[in-house]
Amino acid sequence: MFCANKRNKTPSINIAFVLGNFLIVNAICAQPVNTDVRLDYSLLESVTVHSSQALCPLSTSSVCFDGLISKVYKNNGFLPIWDDDELRHGLYIKLATLHLSGLLAGANQRISELKALERDSDQRGFDILATDSYLVIKAIVQGITSKPTILFRHQNLQPLSNSDIADYTNELGYYDLEQARFFNQLYAELILPSSVQAAIRLAQSLNDIPPHTYTPSKRGVVKQGQVIPNGHALLDVLNTYGDIDVDDYLRVRRQYSIANIDVVNQAIRRFQLRNGLEDDGVIGPATSRQIALPYAEVARLIALNHYRNQLGATGEERPTIRVNIPDYRLQITHNKEVVFESKVIVGRTTRPTNLFSSSMNIMVVNPRWNVPETIKKKDVIPGMKASPDYLQQKNLTMIRSWRDRTEISPELVEWSSVNPHTFPYEFMQKPGRGNALGNVKFLMPNDYSVYLHDTPSRGLFNKAKRNLSSGCVRVEKAAELAEYVLDYQQRPGWRNYQQLVSDRRTDTITLPRRIDVDVTYVTAWVDKNNQLQLREDIYGYDRPIKRPVKLKYSTVKNYRQ
Repeated sequence: MFCANKRNKTPSINIAFVLGNFLIVNAICAQPVNTDVRLDYSLLESVTVHSSQALCPLSTSSVCFDGLISKVYKNNGFLPIWDDDELRHGLYIKLATLHLSGLLAGANQRISELKALERDSDQRGFDILATDSYLVIKAIVQGITSKPTILFRHQNLQPLSNSDIADYTNELGYYDLEQARFFNQLYAELILPSSVQAAIRLAQSLNDIPPHTYTPSKRGVVKQGQVIPNGHALLDVLNTYGDIDVDDYLRVRRQYSIANIDVVNQAIRRFQLRNGLEDDGVIGPATSRQIALPYAEVARLIALNHYRNQLGATGEERPTIRVNIPDYRLQITHNKEVVFESKVIVGRTTRPTNLFSSSMNIMVVNPRWNVPETIKKKDVIPGMKASPDYLQQKNLTMIRSWRDRTEISPELVEWSSVNPHTFPYEFMQKPGRGNALGNVKFLMPNDYSVYLHDTPSRGLFNKAKRNLSSGCVRVEKAAELAEYVLDYQQRPGWRNYQQLVSDRRTDTITLPRRIDVDVTYVTAWVDKNNQLQLREDIYGYDRPIKRPVKLKYSTVKNYRQ
């Protein structure tokens, strides 16, 4: 007879026959299980487990989580865990994501070992190694969450140390390993959304196909109507990504030379649109660089950005504002739905926007602009050295300090001898037309003086590449964002946004209902239409660039309250 399985409700037999001597000693289901019983790891001898040397090199066992695995099976009555095809598939997807991301050595070897056990129909060995793999994934993802900067600094995850394993084992108490809760965790974490599965399947397929041979043209720009250097290779890439119809591809591919016309030009525009580029059909440097990315690199980016996408708030408990720097876009998510979107302008490469998490707590209507230190040193003082009427042109006022806003005449300063780093005075722009912050700014706690704000320079939002600011984030639909923020406060007695703007007074509004804010950096994802979306790596967080952004901009601190 079979042992009762809480999930499958099958009849009861000797456990030794359920998993074929899964334990060192036999036990009958009806009898109490010895708490000191250990799993028989000789069950893994049909496959040499090399992966643990990379995943947890100091482990004295063939697996990483020896003791914790025993507790898991004890709580499950020493019955198999991985007899569900969906769970197995989810486990493989998780391991493949770690492998493709390039973050962790050993993940691909572990996949090979699990599949070898499956091929040998070794359910017992597979079950033990799969459980260990699941615990390894959980521990590693926990490490990424606690130190997310690794996702932006071209670093690899360190193997699990014995102290890592001990700490993680201690964190998982009996309640976490209780049977029903453990299986709920498995299904919640491994039965992945179809969009995630589609993204990793795409990454796997790109990683497996032969490399393409396209390289950027030395010509620099290939306009519409011109012959495309290395055009057949470019066409192959467009076909791989699905940007050109297969029949059109086969027909055009037979031509001696490939011109930037008709279906080829349309395919280039589709590629540009998916990559957040100016979809003008012109093959310029940015388009060439994106087309030239090796398939294996695109696969890595998809997997790496999967982990970046996991950072931050979920938007379930309260709305979350998410600013994706390389996409130049702001979204508000609430209850798993996108409820607001806007184009944004972010920091240029020489003055990046910091990555961080916080929550919006103040909104200022008709704000003054207190000129930040960076702009003061790099723009205003050099501007005054070049032209004595610079402050007048920019509608700026020089003041004694932020505490003492007494105005100081610029004529009292010998600008030619001013050191920007020791200059004692500050600069301010009063509210009104032409103010750099427009009609509203949105504040959130952070150490970088980064905030969201309106802008009078509306034409800049028409550009495809919008890394143009000095670090703060300009919002195209700032008025609509202000209305959303005020509506969310649920204060019927408050004046509406247009009333606040029209009275031209500076109103500082403390927000009793905060909204989470995440400023992040995601360059690859699969959208709701299963289309691959790639964005230019403007800060060099995907791969090194000539002028690397300082590490302080990618510290990913959390200021959430």
